[in-house]
Amino acid sequence: LNLVLSIQPREASGSGKKPEDVVLELAELMSSRVPQIVSTETAHPTSFGYDPETGMMYSLGTCLGQEVNKFNRLLSLLSKSLVMLQNAVKGLIVMTADLDSMFTALTNNQVPGLLSKVTYPSLKPLSSWFEDLILRVQFVRDWVDNGKPACIWISAMYFPQGFLTAVLQGYSRANKIAVEVS
Repeated sequence: LNLVLSIQPREASGSGKKPEDVVLELAELMSSRVPQIVSTETAHPTSFGYDPETGMMYSLGTCLGQEVNKFNRLLSLLSKSLVMLQNAVKGLIVMTADLDSMFTALTNNQVPGLLSKVTYPSLKPLSSWFEDLILRVQFVRDWVDNGKPACIWISAMYFPQGFLTAVLQGYSRANKIAVEVS
């Protein structure tokens, strides 16, 4: 399927919009909807709490901090690349190979390869992936702003195994049980 999509002509057929117009419209829409960076400055006290006995941050707080950093990196790259793509389509900057690849990906409703370097694994098309990203960021933002949720959306995490390890570490520290027993 990727081969067929890659050899598809870029000219508009019939009375449809030109691919440049479609990509520009999509990039503008996505740019307006990209969530803001998740700030930890005003985090709820329980989001990044410390154990009073050890002085160490709770494992879930460490896990959350890593998730926030990964999402912020993705959001920053997504915002910058969408603005650059719009400028390149308008002819204001040079269309680099990465931007051309992103143009093709948006035309074909695929997650751009540029983002696949910093995003979580997903087989969703771009439209579904973008909506999912918005929901994932909102989940993480709610956790930061309102404290540990009663229920965790584990598949919203970049690295669910890290979350499970944090839960195991938290339990073992609270109950003074070794994590690995030979």
